[in-house]
Amino acid sequence: MNTEIRRERIIKLLNTRHEPISGNELAKIFGVTRQVIVQDIAILRASGKDIISTSQGYLMKSPLPVCTKQIAVCHKEENTREELLTFIECGCKVIDVIVEHPLYGELHGLLMLSNSKDVDNFIQAIKKHKAKLLSQLTNGVHLHTVEAINFDCINKAERLLKEKGMLLE
Repeated sequence: MNTEIRRERIIKLLNTRHEPISGNELAKIFGVTRQVIVQDIAILRASGKDIISTSQGYLMKSPLPVCTKQIAVCHKEENTREELLTFIECGCKVIDVIVEHPLYGELHGLLMLSNSKDVDNFIQAIKKHKAKLLSQLTNGVHLHTVEAINFDCINKAERLLKEKGMLLE
C-alpha cells in the first residue's frame, strides 16, 4: 500500500472511532513501524487534519456539539483518582489539566479521560513512571477543562466536588 492510501485510511479509521487508537495498533493494522505512523500523523496534522495525540493514542477532534467548562480544583495527590472519577461518573470527559506556573505561565497536560478505565490507566501510569502531577507545582491547585453533553452533568460534578472539599470557588 502506498503512503497516500495509508494516510487516507488512517483518517477514515480515526473518523470512525470515538476512543483513541495507539500508534502501535495503527502500525500493526497497516503493516508498518510505529515511527512511520508518527510521521504520517505529523504530515496529516500539517495538512490541516485535526488529529489529537493523547497518552492512549490518536483520535480526531470531535465535531459533536458539547458543553465545555474549566473547573478550578485543589486536592492532595492521593485524591486524584477520586477527583477524576467524580467527573467521569457525572458524565464528563476530562480533557486536560492546567496549572499556573510563576516562570512559564500556563502549563497544559492533555488527559482525554472518558471512562473509569482511562482514569485507572492514568493512575497506573503515574505509579509506573513515578511521575509527578502538574498540580504538585501549585500545591494542588489546578484547572480541568471538561466536556459533557449538557451543563447538568458539569453542574453535578461541581456540586459533588464542592461536597468533597475539592472545588475552588
